[in-house]
Amino acid sequence: MVNYSWPSKPIVYTLIGLAFWTFLDLQAVSKYSDNGRRTLATTTNISYLKSESTLLPWAHYNIRSVKERPDPSSETALFWHIPKSGGTTAKQIYQCMGKTLTIRIGVDPRYGHDQSDELVVFKPIEGKDWKTVNVDTVSEKGILRAEEMGLVASGKADIIFAMDVNFASSHLFDRLNKGRILSIFRHPVDRLASKFYYLQSATWERTYRPEWADMSILEWAEKHNFDENFLVKKIVGKKLTDDAGMADLIIAKEIVRRRFIVGLLDEMEESVHRFNVMLGVNESDEKTKECMNEVFGTTKDEGDKSDEVDSVEAQGDEGDEKDNAVEINTNSNKHPKIVEGMPEYKLMAERNSLDMILYEYIRLLFQEQKSVINRYAREALVQQHALTTNVQRKRQLR
Repeated sequence: MVNYSWPSKPIVYTLIGLAFWTFLDLQAVSKYSDNGRRTLATTTNISYLKSESTLLPWAHYNIRSVKERPDPSSETALFWHIPKSGGTTAKQIYQCMGKTLTIRIGVDPRYGHDQSDELVVFKPIEGKDWKTVNVDTVSEKGILRAEEMGLVASGKADIIFAMDVNFASSHLFDRLNKGRILSIFRHPVDRLASKFYYLQSATWERTYRPEWADMSILEWAEKHNFDENFLVKKIVGKKLTDDAGMADLIIAKEIVRRRFIVGLLDEMEESVHRFNVMLGVNESDEKTKECMNEVFGTTKDEGDKSDEVDSVEAQGDEGDEKDNAVEINTNSNKHPKIVEGMPEYKLMAERNSLDMILYEYIRLLFQEQKSVINRYAREALVQQHALTTNVQRKRQLR
């Protein structure tokens, strides 16, 4: 691995800004949690505020800035697959488009490439256009193997799907082979409620929990849920059993602001359109239109749509896939809605107060990024038009 050092540029104004946002975050913690003082007291990354960088090393050195124009020919996309947040649907859309993805089926012994010392791109499903690489970018062991095999430098993968954004970004990318992070986010309470109801019946998942069917979601949230402040902890590199505090939230917010192309589950179609811009996907292509239409083309009832892509989402750190599904699946994981004002909502919001604040911040970023990505789309069209014009002129001169 590269030995990182903090950049030496002054950050006085940045720290002033961070201090202001910290004050606002403290007010928000008080809103979601009766334990705001305890949350602040458990801060473990306070030294970050004294450093000369506003990003963790992997985010500073290995990942493209949101402000950098996308160049799919020189960067590899990392999709952070957050459980129960639309990641499986995004995966299936890009499989449909024929992209080369890294998912666990790539190391399935049935295909004979799991023990190879060389990277192999292959089509696991006969008759399907999509491809995978013989690496596992979900487990830490698999990520280290992919790093040793030079996955990113090889350029063989179009999109790397990973569930540990910190570990994957630290080990798969470097200064010479930078990545571009994409992710879809969901309201923390909705995500946890979906997980609770889903794993009661998901017999195909390693994390199947039939015993949850005999308890209320309030009892589960109070006594059996250890998935708290998942987003913040994963970004800063903590275990789910670790405490997290305000400094961790500050770090996570700054990394997401400067390094993540954010999508929202309740704005799924718009999110995928933005990802397409960053990935260089031609949306006028007939196959692309067909794949987009399979998910977004039908008329749906108005109202909350967060469960429409909720049927086969991977759970836990295993990142399991249901029978290695590759078809677009729009069946819903129907369950009772947990809304603000309910005791269940209050408890889960309080215990996930950092993620609640981060999610509201991400919603603001989603609006802010619209103009940036629209500009990238216009520039790509101009570039494509100039290229087409050049080709036509050369043909005329022959």
